Amino acid sequence: MTGEGRAPLPIVPPPFRDERLSSWLERVADVYLVSLNELQSHVGWSRPALQLEFELVPADMERIASATHRSIERVLAMTFRGVPPRYRSLLRPGSRETCPACSRGMQRPQRLKGWSFAFAFWCDRHGEPLFGREMNGVSALGNEALGRRGAEILLQWAMEREATAVPVGSVLSLLLLPSQKPSPPAPWELGCLPLARQHDPAILSRPCGRPVLTVVVPEFRVAVPICDQRLPSTIAGLPGAPRAERYALAIGVARVLRNLADVIGRILEVSDAFGRKKVMALMEQWPVAIRHAVGHATPWTRLKGEGGRTARTTLFRHESVRAVSRTSQKAETAPKAFRAP
Repeated sequence: MTGEGRAPLPIVPPPFRDERLSSWLERVADVYLVSLNELQSHVGWSRPALQLEFELVPADMERIASATHRSIERVLAMTFRGVPPRYRSLLRPGSRETCPACSRGMQRPQRLKGWSFAFAFWCDRHGEPLFGREMNGVSALGNEALGRRGAEILLQWAMEREATAVPVGSVLSLLLLPSQKPSPPAPWELGCLPLARQHDPAILSRPCGRPVLTVVVPEFRVAVPICDQRLPSTIAGLPGAPRAERYALAIGVARVLRNLADVIGRILEVSDAFGRKKVMALMEQWPVAIRHAVGHATPWTRLKGEGGRTARTTLFRHESVRAVSRTSQKAETAPKAFRAP
């Protein structure tokens, strides 16, 4: 199967529901014991299949449809055409996660479009966890109920059907903020590492960040040691983050929206001046009801740390913030009127 021939393929496996174009074409190539590149050469489409999922080329779509005896619409349905920009920005093109139940007995497991979303952790059909190459630390996080809740909230937000009082994007940005100024790890922060790594000079001297996520989801510090955390500083970097980081963020989003007042109070309590300044600057962009609660906060001083050093923090009017939290929870539990494409 080489050259520039355009002969239709005699045997073509049907695509699965929601299957990605690149996944289906790989399975077609397997039928003829050739690589995807060789299949591309035979059929004659111009761009890589992964790229075609995001950047449609009408002529290429027509060639693929003709060679596989499929309609143009069926081929286009395997791309990410028409998805909201926010959802598109959180897709992971190279994702290889699969569902064990869906792929049972298959030589090459199919890859579905919904599984490419940065916060997709379970198969919609079977409810089983998706498995991939980067699973380190995920089992230590646990808390599947909160993970599922957070993932659903994030999906609604990505599909631009947000239904929470506090903007979900702001909650994500909050979790990605530093709670303290970067500094070398303390001995207790390296306790879960092998002894040799605990005494590695490169690790002991490298400044590490303490994101707000570790305050809201403290188990993340156990799941992923501080020196190995690869949490991006912005939402734009989330598709490239390891699974444990993304799963911890889903748990964190659910916790923040479930009990906003207590979580914010805890964040400000454990943050240093560097972190509190960034957190308060972000919260200034929140809705009026939240900013009103913050604006009427009462500063107070308490002893903190050795030597009786004083640290100023903020005492919230928790009842005011809890009222907004309850509104947020009601919105989150409203009937869901959509699914991912």
